[in-house]
Amino acid sequence: MRNAIASILAAAALAGLTGCESNAVPSASSMLGYQVDTIRDRSVWLTREGVLIHSTASARPVAVTLPGWLYVGSPHCPPDVALGPKGEVVVTSNVVSTLWRIDPETFAVTVHPLALDADTDKDVGFAAVVYSSEQAAFIAYSGVQRSVWRIDPQLKSAAKLANSDLSRPRQAQRVATGRGTCGNLARRLIDSIGG
Repeated sequence: MRNAIASILAAAALAGLTGCESNAVPSASSMLGYQVDTIRDRSVWLTREGVLIHSTASARPVAVTLPGWLYVGSPHCPPDVALGPKGEVVVTSNVVSTLWRIDPETFAVTVHPLALDADTDKDVGFAAVVYSSEQAAFIAYSGVQRSVWRIDPQLKSAAKLANSDLSRPRQAQRVATGRGTCGNLARRLIDSIGG
């Protein structure tokens, strides 16, 4: 969704349908990212502990553990979560070039270390990831390396597309999101590839 506020409201509405449990929605301080899967009537929340999948069909969220997942906190932008073309959930690390894929039906997790075509001597993690149907691939942004990458749909390799500093939003974006330079990174990534 283009509007972060609309996305947050939609995710909160879906989460509210999952039940009245006090633990049904992660606190703002533990949430790192989210996606709303309108096709499957669920929302996916990336938290500091892993992933919570909230569905209108279930009163309780499904907690998904990401084996070996790691990330660093502030001042770096957090890792990200994206939905793939078949409903799969893809989670990044912001410090290593590994992705975690959650099957849309079974919620089984597979770990995918990426073979990079450049910067193999650097720690490349991703602070934003989106699926581009036009490119039939995931596009990711490395905040530390300030670069944009194309990741094949099988999650095996990543090709560096460009050096780009997406971490410097306009002042209006910083104020609107409250997340400083990390706000709307996915939107800026989509804009940078012409999506």
